[in-house]
Amino acid sequence: MLDPASVRRVLAVKLSSMGDVVHATPCLKAIRRRFPRAEILMAVEKRFAAVVRNNPHVDSLIEAPVRDARALSLLRTYARLRLDFMRRRIDLAIDFQGNRKSAVWIYACGARVKAGRGDNRPGWQHAVLPDLNQHAVRVCVAVAAAAGIPVDDPDPEVFVSPEDDDALRAILQSAGVPAEGFVAINPFAAWKSKRWPLERYARLMERIRKEADVPMIVTGGPGEEQQAAELMRMLAPGTATDLTGRLTLDEALCLYRRSRLMVTGDSGPMHVAAALGTPVVALFGPTQPERTGPWGAGHVVIQKMRPLSHHAYRDDPEGAHIRAIGVDDAWEAVFSTLAQRRTQPASELKNGSSGKIVPF
Repeated sequence: MLDPASVRRVLAVKLSSMGDVVHATPCLKAIRRRFPRAEILMAVEKRFAAVVRNNPHVDSLIEAPVRDARALSLLRTYARLRLDFMRRRIDLAIDFQGNRKSAVWIYACGARVKAGRGDNRPGWQHAVLPDLNQHAVRVCVAVAAAAGIPVDDPDPEVFVSPEDDDALRAILQSAGVPAEGFVAINPFAAWKSKRWPLERYARLMERIRKEADVPMIVTGGPGEEQQAAELMRMLAPGTATDLTGRLTLDEALCLYRRSRLMVTGDSGPMHVAAALGTPVVALFGPTQPERTGPWGAGHVVIQKMRPLSHHAYRDDPEGAHIRAIGVDDAWEAVFSTLAQRRTQPASELKNGSSGKIVPF
């Protein structure tokens, strides 16, 4: 067991994806508590860096380029990282990812104690194969525990900056959208099998407009603009505002935080919104919500067709699981959540347990 007084630097590695980075955030706070004097570094792919950019428990954020897992690419990554880490001593390195790309970081940093998720890791002092049937947050907690770091508070947390929040407010004002009280619609997911049909989102949104009279914002990232445009063509004018591809990820986090509710599938934004304290109506198809559902109270998960395995999304090209959810199912969840949700000004969230704004 490492003496906390002897630990000067800790490296945490969680390269991807968006939701997976969120799941590791409780461990960052636990590392800080265990090693209060240490410099905490975190390696994360640049495209997801915003999730932990303002985390007060991270002293140095290493924004990694996206690399493939082929042997030659891994060797090049190792050589580059080995040179980089020669300039700073790492006492403890923890791999929360558990794949070949993340393991390269642990070996290359030259840490005197290497730990993390994985099997057959020669030279590691602590390697663990956690129970993958539990929630992904619990998996990260088990990895930290194996390295001698207890995680007393497993709730994920995401922080935003005042600058990004001000930028988002200006964008909303320019688009004619109120600064708070709106519903965020995130109809996108990396896997087609996880996407609820756009025509059903359109029918749901029309019903929200007619029966709840709540402003709606369609949100998505780069590359999803064409799908968003297709959705908008299905809607009556004025039903929603489309901000897909118009926000940086830092600004999108502020949008999620200011939302009254997010309607989404199993996706990275779902996990971020939940960590920011925003209620989520999550439409689940070919994955198991007990493993990757939104963490915390106040969320509604809808799943009408149970997959045989958590990885059924790889073998459901027609989207049979997600298509089992009807518009009425989603509307009932949205209506009940909106009815229970008191409209809370975004200013009140600044001192909440999640979604904190970190001043510069």
